[in-house]
Amino acid sequence: MVDRLLTFDAAVGLLKSGGVLLLGTDTVPGFHCRADMPDSVARIQTLKGRGSEKSMLVLAGSVDQAGLVTGTLDERQSVFCRRCWPGPFSLILPASKGQTVAVRVPALESLRSLVLSVGFPLVSTSANRSGESPCPDFKAALADFSSQVDGGWNPRESRGEAAGSTLIGPSALIDLTSWPPVQLRQGPLNPPPS
Repeated sequence: MVDRLLTFDAAVGLLKSGGVLLLGTDTVPGFHCRADMPDSVARIQTLKGRGSEKSMLVLAGSVDQAGLVTGTLDERQSVFCRRCWPGPFSLILPASKGQTVAVRVPALESLRSLVLSVGFPLVSTSANRSGESPCPDFKAALADFSSQVDGGWNPRESRGEAAGSTLIGPSALIDLTSWPPVQLRQGPLNPPPS
């Protein structure tokens, strides 16, 4: 059970050791773990009440770190990513073996620093059960899910914002696997021109 919020270093250590972290983001709070740890990913899928066939977003600390989970991007895809990131844009990109992955590089510098310190992108999914609305803020997510995760960290508090600060809502979802890009979900900002 989360009886206190973790420090930055403790949150990094928890993620490196395979833990599941309740994490505030620049969009909505969510469940996070290293994307290369299948047992941790499975815990999040169980927590969400979601089958493994439904993929989850990945948070990267930089455009370069995003390359650890994507396939080779063409020039147009690379340019579009650099125009969107960091920011509230989840981009569906080619991954290995003909698959795709949705990736976002968040706007909060402290959050990007956390992901870079962990050393690998994080699975990221909103703090709610499948079919329910995402928790509106970190405080609400902590109240609902503290007993089901290994720790909590809110980068917005490190910037002096309250745990209950209003967030900007889910990120835009844009498919870059074909051209021109296709916007699948509206976000708080309009995407750059393709």
